[in-house]
Amino acid sequence: MQYSSQKRNWLFLAGIVFSMSLVLFLSAQISSACGGSKTACKSASTGKGCPMHSQATSATGGKEANSGMSPMPGLNSFAKEKLYTCPMHLEVRAKKSGKCPQCGMKLEKAEFYKIYTCSHEGCPSVSAKSGKCCDKGMQMKVMSKNEYYDFAGLQEEYFCPMHSDVISSQAGKCPKCGMKLEMRTVPQVKEKTM
Repeated sequence: MQYSSQKRNWLFLAGIVFSMSLVLFLSAQISSACGGSKTACKSASTGKGCPMHSQATSATGGKEANSGMSPMPGLNSFAKEKLYTCPMHLEVRAKKSGKCPQCGMKLEKAEFYKIYTCSHEGCPSVSAKSGKCCDKGMQMKVMSKNEYYDFAGLQEEYFCPMHSDVISSQAGKCPKCGMKLEMRTVPQVKEKTM
């Protein structure tokens, strides 16, 4: 059966329209299952986090976030802010020096970090800049180093760049070559309870 030139052109055009419609449909499905929905932060097809979450969490800062060991950004990624806090009541923060309203101790200057987190429950997205996550605005939180490590499930460890088996929880020198140990952040090791 032979088609005229005009019919072949119409069939070709119909094929292109169908292909474009299919691409748009599939991209809309991915978007609604991952970030476009107010209820889902994970892709329905893979169960993995939304691509925008992985982009937000893959940014790393300096030596602190080592190559691929931690999915969360290192502290060097975030803007720093100097605030005054009470050594006994760490939740007390002020922009000026003074006394703790709870115990009267003198407030001490400390370094904090401006961290944007997703306000959607269960979403792991963390960023150094404001934006949206799961159709909600990210919330800025001011955290100390320890607060961020607890939130992100990170801890510091020291390692020798020359001897991969030398790892320590404290700064120092490599017992094998004498080099200064370098610091990196890694996922926290949870102690097993019996």
